Amino acid sequence: MNPFLLIRGELKRSLGAALAIALVLALAASLGVTVSISERAIRQGMAQAGDDFDLLIGAQGSPTQLVLGAVYLRPEPLQPVPHSLLETVRNQKGVLWAAPLAFGDRWHDAPIIGTSSDMVLLGGKRQLSEGRVFSADHEAVVGASVPLGMGERFSPMHGQVATADTEQTHGHVSYTVTGRLPATGTPWDRAILVPVESIWKAHGLAVGSSGYSALVVKPQSIAAAYRLRSAWTNSQFQGIFTGEVLTSLFATMGEIRNIMQYMALSAEGVALCAALLAGFFAVSLRRKRLALLRALGAPGRYVIVTVWLSVTLTIGMGALLGLLLGWGTAQAIAALVQDSTGVALPVSLTHHEGLLFLGMLAAGSLIALLPALSSYRTSAGDTLRG
Repeated sequence: MNPFLLIRGELKRSLGAALAIALVLALAASLGVTVSISERAIRQGMAQAGDDFDLLIGAQGSPTQLVLGAVYLRPEPLQPVPHSLLETVRNQKGVLWAAPLAFGDRWHDAPIIGTSSDMVLLGGKRQLSEGRVFSADHEAVVGASVPLGMGERFSPMHGQVATADTEQTHGHVSYTVTGRLPATGTPWDRAILVPVESIWKAHGLAVGSSGYSALVVKPQSIAAAYRLRSAWTNSQFQGIFTGEVLTSLFATMGEIRNIMQYMALSAEGVALCAALLAGFFAVSLRRKRLALLRALGAPGRYVIVTVWLSVTLTIGMGALLGLLLGWGTAQAIAALVQDSTGVALPVSLTHHEGLLFLGMLAAGSLIALLPALSSYRTSAGDTLRG
């Protein structure tokens, strides 16, 4: 006898109930999948955004603030380092190139960063997707997402963050777009890079009279990187590896992820219990029909397998829907994160999510044995006489 024929008939009669149980399971399973995919995507996206910032040198303070400000272009309160520091660092042994970063102005939501051609081209490693590097104080290179075309002119606005106050535009200063950076999937896609000297001039300061927010340093080797960091970590300055700061942040994220995973597992456990109760309820409603099958000669194992398959298929459908729902939710989260921060998050399904799916399916198949075995507990004769 083919149990799937009976299961198909049962599903037709109670499709709504089966879908309801599957949806509850899907919502519970999707939480764990969403947490797993999103946490991994955030780690990968943030790490990729910091690939070109091996070593940062800034004033003493919070390393996290320095990384968030210099790498992710967050409006952090960074204390300036003196103008003379740049040439000192550039002349040190083991430095491939060094570039200044000066923050403070913007054009609408695009931060304007004073720097040098070394930062624009990453010391020759990167080519512009359009145009050329700035060669005068009134020229600018824009990120891939900045809505300005080649040759367009604009004036900077004061402050790193837009406020409800009237916009203060440096009307006496204007830039002409001469180049565009390639898309990087980082906050720098929204940035505008200008000669650092123009930042000082825009604020009425003499060239060299003010400092930099930070320095980006490209060491020649790993040994040189450690030597330079040690040389510039003192009571006045801090030399930090972006990767080390990110590792610390990821450790905190990992703790949050574990808590969320525990919550997800608890939700899945509750959902499986609901599926178990639904299985017992379904067996109770169909006890006479199952007893009639046994009275007509259906072996006990046929009844057990039929009930077990019916409950397992419902749980499997919920687990599969949860996998797809979790992936879709992670995609939506990645889009929101990129829209608010500029960091592109690579969302993908891996073996880890596959193990979550198989784990729930395995747990569900074991749980399904309980209502399946209960369907054979009472004799067919007693059930039909009742």
